[in-house]
Amino acid sequence: MSRAIDLSGRAALVVGGGGGGIGTAVALTLAEAGADVGVITNVTEHAIDTEKRIQALGRRCAPAVADVTDDQALKQAIAGVAAELGPIRHLANVVGGALADDWWRTSEYDMAAFDRIVARNLRYAVLSCREVAHALIEAGLSGSIVNTSSVAARGTPLLAAYGASKAGLESFSRTMALEWGSYGIRVNLVAPGTIKTPRAGRDDLNEAAQAIPLRRRGEPADIAGAVLFLLSDLAAYVTGHTLVVDGGMSAGAGGDELPTFVTNPAVRARFG
Repeated sequence: MSRAIDLSGRAALVVGGGGGGIGTAVALTLAEAGADVGVITNVTEHAIDTEKRIQALGRRCAPAVADVTDDQALKQAIAGVAAELGPIRHLANVVGGALADDWWRTSEYDMAAFDRIVARNLRYAVLSCREVAHALIEAGLSGSIVNTSSVAARGTPLLAAYGASKAGLESFSRTMALEWGSYGIRVNLVAPGTIKTPRAGRDDLNEAAQAIPLRRRGEPADIAGAVLFLLSDLAAYVTGHTLVVDGGMSAGAGGDELPTFVTNPAVRARFG
């Protein structure tokens, strides 16, 4: 029996729902599924654009402009969305990433960069989850949360702090899932691979694509579909889970070529 995803009558919040990347795709996908959507972004033009696009889908939108690394500003923005749309039943935290000046060798790591990365990838997400979950528990309502991790959480050269912040987010999210499960609140994560976004670049880089079994970089819609599933009732028995969405990249290089680590002469003679 097929089951359509229907979020009608529910309010969702996307933290990072502007700018034309993953957050925008998530916000529009939730609206297409029937949800009224609040978006928090730090750029006024992005908030206005996303609001117009959600309204064009026939759904209400509550945009807010705030610096998510400012605790008080983030709390006020979340409260404003809830006041306009009603209790936030679904939360997607998408803000994050590593900027050009966040790449460092671990032997000479800049601690100011470390603090920036943790604030932008871990701290704000913990705060927004706390605010939404607290309100749901107080109201006696169930809900679902999806945080955005990364394949870099397993370790990536030059991105130690970024990977550590995402690994921390995965651990914190699993603990939230354990503590909040009895209240009917599910907490999961998506871990994207390389995705075509304005920040990461939209060009299909051949070298990057060749390292991916599906032979392409991901689209924001690929992540949005995974987020929608995890937030929806189709995932009603899924919590504390990280769904990797990377085209198979973390499974290893694609193709049927002999892996470079194979040293057995007979095997190399057969397949080399």
